[in-house]
Amino acid sequence: MVFRGFIRWLKDDGATAAVEAALLFPFLMLVLCGTIDTGLALVTNQKVTNATQTVSDLLTREIQATPGDIDDAIIAGRMAMMPYPTTSYGADIASIKFIGTTKVPTVQWRRTFNMDANTEVTDRTEGLGAQNEGVLAVTVRYVFTPVFTSYFGAPIVMKIESFARGRKVATGYIPCSTGGSSC
Repeated sequence: MVFRGFIRWLKDDGATAAVEAALLFPFLMLVLCGTIDTGLALVTNQKVTNATQTVSDLLTREIQATPGDIDDAIIAGRMAMMPYPTTSYGADIASIKFIGTTKVPTVQWRRTFNMDANTEVTDRTEGLGAQNEGVLAVTVRYVFTPVFTSYFGAPIVMKIESFARGRKVATGYIPCSTGGSSC
């Protein structure tokens, strides 16, 4: 009698779907949350790119940069990040001039906000201009913290660089109105 009850229990497949669902549900939720976080990360990365281009676009419209212009450009870059939190938003703006016949990229002035200066930017500008010409290098740094998958990994540091030449200046170099190395 006990043996027949055991056989009947083995043949009963009434709860098979529930067991399968219970086994698959955590995996499906992980895939769903990962997909949402990946989409948010891609949109945030595009926002960081837009912020970098906004800052460089606003500053390359001028003949020379004033501290007020730079402050306004940094604020505009921060606004380009909206509606995301901007506490981790940082910007580094460097005006680079190519000095001498060897065209050595030299930082003429720099303004950094809420991040360390991007010292690698001069290496990346080599060959972008002739003697006494220049470029404006803008780096925006943003730390993205995933909503769901932050429990499994560290926040993602996004750092985008933009290089632009001054539009109203024939050499492309944008000087600082104060004449110092920190504008």
